[in-house]
Amino acid sequence: MNGPDAGKAYMIGAAEVSLGRVSGIGQGDPQVAENHVVLSWQNNILYFRTFPGTKLRVAGVDVTQGNLSNGQQFMLGSSTWQVGAAPVELTNLLGSLASRLSRLTNTEKLEGFSLTSMFSEVFKGRKPGEIEDYFVVGTSKTTPALEDVQTGWPKPWFFMRVLIFMLAVYFIFSKTIDVFGNPHLVPGLMMMGALAVPLATAILFWELNTPRNVSFVQVLVLVCLGGVIALLGADIAGQISHLGWLGDPAAGIEEEIVKLLAVILVARNLKYKYILNGIVFGAAIGCGFAAFETAGYSFFNGYMAGFMKDGVIPHLGDLSKLKTMDDVRSAIVILSGRAYPYMFASIDGRSYLAPFGHVAWTAITAGALWRVKGGNPFRIKMLFNGSFLRTFSVPMVLHMIWDTDWVQHHDPLVRDAMLIGLGIIAWYVAFLLVQQGLRQIKAAQVEQTRNEFTKTQQVVTTTTTRLRMNLSKT
Repeated sequence: MNGPDAGKAYMIGAAEVSLGRVSGIGQGDPQVAENHVVLSWQNNILYFRTFPGTKLRVAGVDVTQGNLSNGQQFMLGSSTWQVGAAPVELTNLLGSLASRLSRLTNTEKLEGFSLTSMFSEVFKGRKPGEIEDYFVVGTSKTTPALEDVQTGWPKPWFFMRVLIFMLAVYFIFSKTIDVFGNPHLVPGLMMMGALAVPLATAILFWELNTPRNVSFVQVLVLVCLGGVIALLGADIAGQISHLGWLGDPAAGIEEEIVKLLAVILVARNLKYKYILNGIVFGAAIGCGFAAFETAGYSFFNGYMAGFMKDGVIPHLGDLSKLKTMDDVRSAIVILSGRAYPYMFASIDGRSYLAPFGHVAWTAITAGALWRVKGGNPFRIKMLFNGSFLRTFSVPMVLHMIWDTDWVQHHDPLVRDAMLIGLGIIAWYVAFLLVQQGLRQIKAAQVEQTRNEFTKTQQVVTTTTTRLRMNLSKT
């Protein structure tokens, strides 16, 4: 491609995408309109139609609609573009995105990282008592010495056992409700369904904390206390932020800020000085926020909405004839069955997307803060550090994009693919911070070894000097 927009590339999928100045191209090109052309990619053919008053030049001819095959060139304004050319291959785009994220977050590119290797011990058999011993960390007697801390990529495994166990409990709840229709089981099902995936994800981050100085009890406290504080803060922020004009994306600003404040509030102990510690704290608070939020959605948008829509409203006349509490209870049991599909859809839809949202976002935020804070007391000025702000912008922007109509109003398959894509970006940044945290510990080990060597050298030098003095006296 050449022209004013040389070096730029766009991925076009089956959904129609509008290109023009609003999408960042043709900024200095008077021939490009704010919205110039609509493109969609289907069956290896790029279909296009221009907006009124605009045209594309294909093979020297100005056209307003048509299609382009792989390798074919066209002119948009003063720039020449090519369909499916090497510069727009997926690997090149991903590599470019990864480099930009590394520069933005002040981290180095991932090295020695492999998902296959990291999760190679997930289904490995464990000896009796090994799981119990795995939990006994974070105390003064069970935290390993600095020189014993692992600095290579960890191999977490316990998170999968938590996930399988909690999903099994959720499955039992759901099948029991299906068979017996007992509304008393609904709260338990909502909480297990809402908590299973976020908690397993938070435990994954806990396992990545190689210093092993954060206890599992602390994680659970942060999940509960941090989560409810963040939810309370989100409600307050929604009332005072005056960002309603942004619509749903306003939550990306409000919720990420209040989760950051929750991290600061409940995890300020000075002994937690590593980036990996901050990542764990953020993941735990993000887990609590995600779980409680999903439980709320499954109750209000799922169960209650379905109960009213398919249960109460169509039977208002019959319900007005109920006389006793036993009649009311019987009616609730019957009508609740109409609400269960809505409830399950809400829980299931939010649960499998949970790893790509709040847990990863808040882990990034807290990791970036701990990178600035280290072992020092928290100071407000840390929040205005350039490195922190640039990294904090990543989860905030991802969250805002997540909530846009442009993403949420696609058909479910395309929407979920886009959400997972946003989640992959979040996880990439999280792993960049994990790598930086591992290198921080390695640097601390080197510094400790250097200090011990210096002390030993001083002792040897002092002892030798004293020995020489004694010899000279004799």
